[in-house]
Formats: sequence, structure tokens, C-alpha cells
Amino acid sequence: MMNESLNFSNNGSTGGLNGTEESQSSIKTKTYALPLTIFALILCALGLLGNGIVIWFLCLRIKRNQFTIYILNLAVADFTFLFGLWVWMMYTFCYLNGLRKSVIEQTYMAFITGLFYNFGFNASTYFLMIIALERCIAAKYPFWYQCQRPKNLSTYMCLMFWLLSVLVTGLENFICVDGKQYLDPGSENCTYVYFLTSALYLTVVPIMVVSSITLIVTVQMTSKLWHHVKPYIVIAISVTVFLMSVVPARILGLLLYFKILQAEEYLVAFFFATSLCSAFNCSANPYIYIAIGRLGKEKMEESSIKHVLEKVFKDVAANQNIP
Repeated sequence: MMNESLNFSNNGSTGGLNGTEESQSSIKTKTYALPLTIFALILCALGLLGNGIVIWFLCLRIKRNQFTIYILNLAVADFTFLFGLWVWMMYTFCYLNGLRKSVIEQTYMAFITGLFYNFGFNASTYFLMIIALERCIAAKYPFWYQCQRPKNLSTYMCLMFWLLSVLVTGLENFICVDGKQYLDPGSENCTYVYFLTSALYLTVVPIMVVSSITLIVTVQMTSKLWHHVKPYIVIAISVTVFLMSVVPARILGLLLYFKILQAEEYLVAFFFATSLCSAFNCSANPYIYIAIGRLGKEKMEESSIKHVLEKVFKDVAANQNIP
């Protein structure tokens, strides 16, 4: 999906226009592409900073538990996505300001950053789903969670979702490449990939939504959970941000692929829409942790980032007796 963002400088969004019309179309596209690129760079930088802080604290400063293993992997996935997008947006910024590279260099840059971009995004989606699902099970069936849950389940689940992300990313980047699937969606193999990834999302998103709703209802009905409610608020907000930012962009991609919308006209705008929405989703989680962690009556001097993150993550251990 990466290098459709630069297609307007060649022949992308003009639909084969020539001469003055093509030049005017390129200028018109550049007028919104440049500020959106700058905004994306700022958003990615904030997200990289936030996720980097979470990774650093969970690796070095805060003792991990079964819940924070998922949070750590989610932060790594979000960081991977944001890094790939930041590199590509920086390249796009230079391109829009006169830097010209060969087609081969541009293709390699798009392919490599696209691997980071898609791999991180896919993994992030799966980790957010399993976080919501497992917290729902823990709240709904606390006895099973404390006594019967396999000790290393979090590690095994994380490994499985990383491998699944490798598989899906490989299919997306080696079968559907260069944005051509939107301009000429007649590839039978690419259509199979789209059906597979769409089926995965039709599985992941409902699980995420149902788990979050069940979790909220269970917390409201169980007075014991109200004493350690912050992790559940974090999950509910994170899932809401995902649904509001990522799902509409995914639907838009399907509309473009199946020619319900004309790809030639909307391709560049689609790239920026999906990139910004996904960047916002992957950047928001660390700041959600910090904002929710600061809720309460703790003194300001005790509200360091380490203390705030511990309040959010250790509430789960306190409530579920996780070792």
C-alpha cells in the first residue's frame, strides 16, 4: 500500500491525464499531501516516543505479569508499525520537496517500509483482540483464570500471533504489491488474499467488541472489580479508538478494491486516510495508559510515569492474583 502515495507525481491519481490537466492534478494533490505528510510525521514521532517509553519501562523498570506481557508485545507491534510509516512519510516529505530517486530505489523503499507497516499493524490488531478476550475471561471466570489457566499461555499466544502476522504480511506484500490491486483488482490470487484478510478481520473485530462489552457489563455487576477498574477502562478505550479509527479505513479499502469507489480518484487520499487513522490508533495506547493511571487521589509527586504505569498494570495482578 506504500508507494501509491507518490503515484500522483507520475500518473497515479490523474487517471492517465496529460499535459496541463495532469500538471494541475499533481499540484492539487501536492497541496494536501504535504501538510498531511507533516502531520503524519508528528503523529508517528509522538507514537514512537510513547510506545518506546512503555517498552523501556516494561522491559527494565516494571515487573512483568501475564497482562503486561500482552501490553509489551502490543507496544512493540505499534512501534514497528509507526517506525515503518515514519520512514516512508519522511521519504514522501523529501520527495514532495524535490528529492528524486530512481524507480528501483523507490520500489525497494516502499517494499521494506511496507513490511514494517503491515507487519506491525496486523500484530497490533491481534494483540488488542487477545487482551480484550483474556481480560473478559478473567473477569467472567476468575476461579478458572487463577487456578486452571496455563502458566505460559501469554507467551504462547504472543508467539502464535507474531507468526500469524508474518503469514498475513507475507501474503499482502508478495502477492498484492505496489497498490496495483486497487487500480486493477482482477488478480485472482490477490482477491483470495483479500478474502482471507477480510475473514480474519470479520473474526477478530467481533471478538474484540463482544469481549469489551461483556467485560464492561461484568465489571459493573461485580463490586470486587471496582477496586481495580483502571485496566478495564484502558481496554475499553483502546478498543473504542481502534473501532473508530481503523475499521472505517478498512471498509474504505474494500470499497476501492471492488470498484465501488473509483481507485484512480481516491487512491492517494485513501493512503493518507488509512495511514493517519492507523497511526492515531497505534499512538494512542501509551497516552491512554498515562491518562487513566493519573486518575485518582494520588499526590502529584507520586505521579511519575513509572508510578502511573504501575498503577494501571499492577491493578490486574492485585485483582486476579497473577504471579
